[in-house]
Amino acid sequence: MGSGGSLHAGEQLGYDGYERLLKLLEQRRFDEALIHGRVLLESPDVGLLTRAKTHNLVCWTLAEGLKRPTPEAALHGEEAVRLGDALGERSITVQALLNLAAATYSLADWAGARAAYERVGSLLAQEPSLLPYGRILAAEGLAQLDMVAGRYPEALARLEAAVALCELEEAPFMLMEIHRRRALLLVRLDQAEGALGALALIDEVIVADGPRALWWKTHLGFTRGQVEIALGHWKTARPLATNTLALARELGDGPVIAECLTQLALLDGLEGKRDAKRRAHLALAAAIQSGRRDVVADIRARLAKVIDLG
Repeated sequence: MGSGGSLHAGEQLGYDGYERLLKLLEQRRFDEALIHGRVLLESPDVGLLTRAKTHNLVCWTLAEGLKRPTPEAALHGEEAVRLGDALGERSITVQALLNLAAATYSLADWAGARAAYERVGSLLAQEPSLLPYGRILAAEGLAQLDMVAGRYPEALARLEAAVALCELEEAPFMLMEIHRRRALLLVRLDQAEGALGALALIDEVIVADGPRALWWKTHLGFTRGQVEIALGHWKTARPLATNTLALARELGDGPVIAECLTQLALLDGLEGKRDAKRRAHLALAAAIQSGRRDVVADIRARLAKVIDLG
């Protein structure tokens, strides 16, 4: 920095580049953001703080924006955590840990994801102001890990505890997501009526607007489909699955596409239709294309009663 306190030309370039990255992400131009972030990190003039933030955003872009299970996302997350720790910037460390957890989860690195979520919980227990809603996100993540491990009661207990956190932090959107996740867990616990009750607590007006509105609509759609199938309401479940599938294809959401095809295959099997076998293979193929090991394992297990997928 010069005597007047202005940024060095290279540092200014890094700062401007980071601001450009933020704008691309706000516009959901994820592919462009990924390219821009990679180029920005190649510059030797980018300061360590901006570098840490950029690694964090590239990790998020890959893991959450583009939904790409890739080691690159995890490596960016690890570097953002390392730099955050080295700089003593605990707010960056917490944000980076959450994105690293999402990246490692998508790679089926359950231990890595759990360690990241647990460290988030530890840091925020000491200083909650480091990241608003961070404790809720960590609780959701740990509940998801419990669910993947088949520990459904433990996962449900985590989500029920997270309800109190949502109310404490005044996070109505996140409370709706907790109720949706509770519904999925209650289906796994063969408590379809309880799952229906969880869905009844959702106020769709709260989640109708904003950048995540379409994401929410697809996830609520497939959740309702699972609940309706569990209740034996096949005629209600089919249009839910069909409509959600169309939206998921428009969004390019691989895991949701696979889930909707699974529901249609299950319905075809329950109704004795010939399409069950074809849809089952389509669902498994879509799950594999998503790159998500947890999605593949779940779909294989649920379609076992429809067709032997080997």
